[in-house]
Amino acid sequence: MPGLALTPTLSKIDLSKVGGPSDATVVIVGLPKNNVGIVFGQRTAEWLQRYNTYLLNTNNIVIDPQALWDAPSDNGRFLISQIVPGGFDKDPSVSAWKPSSSGFVQSDTKHSFHEFKIGNKTAITFTMVNAEDGGDSDFHDTVVGVAVASTTK
Repeated sequence: MPGLALTPTLSKIDLSKVGGPSDATVVIVGLPKNNVGIVFGQRTAEWLQRYNTYLLNTNNIVIDPQALWDAPSDNGRFLISQIVPGGFDKDPSVSAWKPSSSGFVQSDTKHSFHEFKIGNKTAITFTMVNAEDGGDSDFHDTVVGVAVASTTK
């Protein structure tokens, strides 16, 4: 079975060349060849939450498209609300966002990495991203999972 996602990293990257912020804090989940990534999320905060996902090349440059994920109701699942090819939304991010009077601002995030094995071989790797929007310090206002599984035997 080929290798799955590498251990994720929390990085600051410059997205200004493509219309984004110059200091975006992102959780990068490596997606090696012959693997697929599955992304999903849950909102537990009482107000609207958003997160964005992008594909990055090895130089951390965004490859189209960008997917915006919104959870319209309390304790709701995140759904893709918009696909934005060829540029950034007015609130660009690779991690979770919280509402503010001027739109959305970036939330604080933590992440963890897990490997699920069948026998002694890794079958799935899993990254959890937990975001705190500032109302308290529980880091579960936005919860996003990224599972990576091989597409070959």
